[in-house]
Amino acid sequence: MNFLRCKNFVLGLVFLLVFAICLNAQTAAEMRESVKFERQAAADYKAKDYTKFLENMKRANDLRPNHARLLYNLADAYTLNGKTDEALAVLEQLAKMDLFFAVEKDDDFKSLLDLPRFKTIQNEFALNQKAVNASEKAFTIPNKDLITEGIAYDVATKRFFVSSVHKRKIVSVDERGKVADFSLESDGLWSVSGMRVDDARKILWVTTTAFPQMQDFQKADDGKSGVFKYDLRSGKLLKKYLLSNADGKHALGDLIIAKNGDIYASDSVSPNIYRIESKRDELEVFLTSDNFASLQGLAFSTDEKILFAADYSKGVFKISMMDKKILQITPDANTNPIGIDGIYFHRGNLIAIQNGFRPHRVARFVLNKDFSAITKSETLEANHADFNEPTLGVKVGNDFYYIANSQWALTNENGTLAEDKLKEPVVLRLKL
Repeated sequence: MNFLRCKNFVLGLVFLLVFAICLNAQTAAEMRESVKFERQAAADYKAKDYTKFLENMKRANDLRPNHARLLYNLADAYTLNGKTDEALAVLEQLAKMDLFFAVEKDDDFKSLLDLPRFKTIQNEFALNQKAVNASEKAFTIPNKDLITEGIAYDVATKRFFVSSVHKRKIVSVDERGKVADFSLESDGLWSVSGMRVDDARKILWVTTTAFPQMQDFQKADDGKSGVFKYDLRSGKLLKKYLLSNADGKHALGDLIIAKNGDIYASDSVSPNIYRIESKRDELEVFLTSDNFASLQGLAFSTDEKILFAADYSKGVFKISMMDKKILQITPDANTNPIGIDGIYFHRGNLIAIQNGFRPHRVARFVLNKDFSAITKSETLEANHADFNEPTLGVKVGNDFYYIANSQWALTNENGTLAEDKLKEPVVLRLKL
């Protein structure tokens, strides 16, 4: 999950090569090709060979349309080659995506500073920094060191469950706001990520992964992951479904429950979606594809014929449950579909929590009738005062509850917390 995230876009030439994944490439080979072009562009920039810099940025961008980092660097390349109109057009596209860049502080754009069109773009970026606040605070948790990630809701007991990455546990929050530990240390949880309640069967399903950010991390466990099954009535751990790291690392992040009780879980490290079929009761690969780069949130269409899968680096995939056919959903020109953590289906559209760029936000992606394209995106929440990397949420009727401040950035791979900067975890409620 988090270790695959691009925390911030930075000023100047933005080359975060580890995240150089193609937005619309369909194969691993194409992704490797896109990485090659971006790396060469970085070398060209360093060598001040701006002609080749532009040439290679064009190639990289052609493979990854609507990728904000690449668009920014393409605008940079156009500017350094004296192609002012082209540079301004790209910057205007970024502004229409509701993104923010302090372009006036980037020396590569100094030749544009006095242009009225550039000043208009600056203003548009500044407007994207303004708060769009429709959420209200639902509750806080008086444990600053949790590093929260997931949230689930039990209709029967009116309890929320919140997962902890750092403390390796699950806490419950009742309707009065009382917080209590739900899981036991003896359960053997690693960092806890996504969670879902099966109301019909009174089960809490949980994904867990051995992340370096957790307490008492053991190197031998790195990349181990699994799904844990809890009885909601007794709180008892019923079963563990584990993935070994012997065949490579895993990181089960989000999961979803089908009406028949089958469980589907996404792996953000390996390009797999796993299933626990209710009849077989075993964790097995449901689907694997080199289309996937960093799988995150999962959501079903109302009839469960379509499974939507958010990929942090590439956007949103539509998967036919009948034949497992995969289609990458095409975004409109002003939609930035990357950096999605949680994703949720609501009245024919998708609600997405995006934390892979600035500003972090909750957005609605309006879909066409066959779910093959995003026709537009709408920002529902952005620049909230409590935001510090929002992550996952849960729908309760027409209300959407979500983690506002996971605070992933305040822990490191040694499991050390920036304790002086930590705040109490906040859950916000947004009426959809």
